[in-house]
Amino acid sequence: MASSQVVKALIVDDNAMIRRIHMTMLFRFGFEITEVEDGKKAIDQFLDGNEYDLVLMDKEMPNMDGVEATRTLRGMGISTKIVAITTDSNSMGAFLDAGADEFILKPLNFPALADILKGFNFLN
Repeated sequence: MASSQVVKALIVDDNAMIRRIHMTMLFRFGFEITEVEDGKKAIDQFLDGNEYDLVLMDKEMPNMDGVEATRTLRGMGISTKIVAITTDSNSMGAFLDAGADEFILKPLNFPALADILKGFNFLN
């Protein structure tokens, strides 16, 4: 991806502190960020016509969990890169089956995020 192009990310997590931590990390990489607190609101972002290059998706959330939201996004034909980020190591298979591109256990750290972003060609 060209370095002059702004990468848009959607952070989906019901914990405001986690959203802030993930936002801080992505801001350091120059991303434009939107945050929502559940999977239903993530779906609504796309239904409203918003486009994102990356989604960081939690698992345990009210209204719609991350696995269901991922499955729904893929069912809508959304090809945005989705990274599942959760404390539940047993949910890896469910997330990948639902269409997640990557799976990582919390807490997310800079080196792990940088590796994922490089793998998606969001960083040089």
